[in-house]
Amino acid sequence: MRKIYGMRFFLKFKWVFLFIGFRLAGGKGAFFGFLLGAFIDSLISPPTIRFRYYTNQQQWSRGPYDSYTYVDTKLNDAYRILGISETATDDEVRQAYKRMALKYHPDRIASQGEEARKAAERAFQQINQAKDIIYKARGLK
Repeated sequence: MRKIYGMRFFLKFKWVFLFIGFRLAGGKGAFFGFLLGAFIDSLISPPTIRFRYYTNQQQWSRGPYDSYTYVDTKLNDAYRILGISETATDDEVRQAYKRMALKYHPDRIASQGEEARKAAERAFQQINQAKDIIYKARGLK
């Protein structure tokens, strides 16, 4: 048997406005009164937060089409830094690294001032890190 805790259930705005709407305009009034009351209830009452818990069995019992794809953001950023796509060949990766390393080498920009040299050092470090990430992912040396 279901327990009703006093009159709290009936003191929601949706039920009050339903009754008032029905008394004033009949069926249509009850309908629109219910909608207005539900809207006011949603503004006043705190939101309900629901959590979903999985047991270990449920978590691994997904079907083959429910699998999640894993995207390595570091690898994507590495390709973006070198200015190549993920489908580039190993030779294209090497050429892109050499091109970017020559462009941003700190010794080539030393004559442009201290600020430019520091910016070039940061860019050169990013290029080297991107090369290391891609080489490690592809198994290159």
